Amino acid sequence: MKNRIYFFTGTGNSLKVAKDIAEALVDSEIVAICKGVDIDVPEGYDRIGFVFPVYFYGLPDLVADFFNRIKLSIESAKYLFVIATPGGMSGKPIAQAEKILAEKGLNFNYGKKIRMNANYIIRYGSISLFYKTAMKAYDKRIAIIIDDIKSMKSNSIEKYSKRVESIYLDYIRSVHDTDTDYNTSDSCIACGICENICPAKNITLVNDHPVFHHQCESCVACIQYCPQKAINYGNKTQKRKRYTHPDIQHTEISKYY
Repeated sequence: MKNRIYFFTGTGNSLKVAKDIAEALVDSEIVAICKGVDIDVPEGYDRIGFVFPVYFYGLPDLVADFFNRIKLSIESAKYLFVIATPGGMSGKPIAQAEKILAEKGLNFNYGKKIRMNANYIIRYGSISLFYKTAMKAYDKRIAIIIDDIKSMKSNSIEKYSKRVESIYLDYIRSVHDTDTDYNTSDSCIACGICENICPAKNITLVNDHPVFHHQCESCVACIQYCPQKAINYGNKTQKRKRYTHPDIQHTEISKYY
C-alpha cells in the first residue's frame, strides 16, 4: 500500500498530525504544501491526505491556491481525506477545500478537525490552559482519526457556508501584507531560521537581517521559532509567550520547505 500526506504548518502542529498519521499507515510519504511544491500527483495511491491549520475561519491562502492548482484525478488514490487543525473557532475550512475539489470532479471520503494549541501570536500569546487542554485530548482524538483512515471510513463533510466564506475573504485578501508590520530588533543573530522555515519563501537575509517580501502567509513561524525573539509584529508581540509544537523542531520543518 502507498500513501501520501500533504501538510502546511507554521508552528509544527499540522506536521505533527501528518507525521502521526503517516507512521500509523506505514508506507507513507509526507509532502509540504509550500511555494514551489509540485502540483502533479502520480496515480496509484491507496490514500492521499491533506493536513493544515485554520486561518481566519478557512484555508491558509497558500493551501487554497494549492487545492486550486493541484492536478489530482480519481486514478490518483482510492481514498482522499482531509484533517484541519484549528486552535480556536474552526470555521468551514474542510467545506471550502471540498468546494474547490468538487470543481475537479472529486470529493473527500473523510474529513475531521483536531484541535491543537491556539498560537496566533499577532492577536494573543500562547495560553497555557488551552495548551494543556489540547495536548490532553490529542492522543485520544488522533487515535480515532488514525483508525478511521486505516479502515478507509467515510463520513459526511461539513456544509459550505457563504457567510463564513465572506468573513474569511475579508481577512485573507490582505494576508500577504501582514509582514508590513514586522520588525527585527538588534538581538537578531542572523541564524537564518526564519528564512529556512518560511513556506512562502518570503524571507531573505540581507546584511545579516531578515527582509520580508510581502508574500506572507501569516503563519508567524518566523516570530515563533526565532531563538532570540528578535522578530515581532509592531509593538504587540514582544512580551507575548511564543509557541512551537514540542515535538517539531525548526530543523524538521526546514527539511520539508
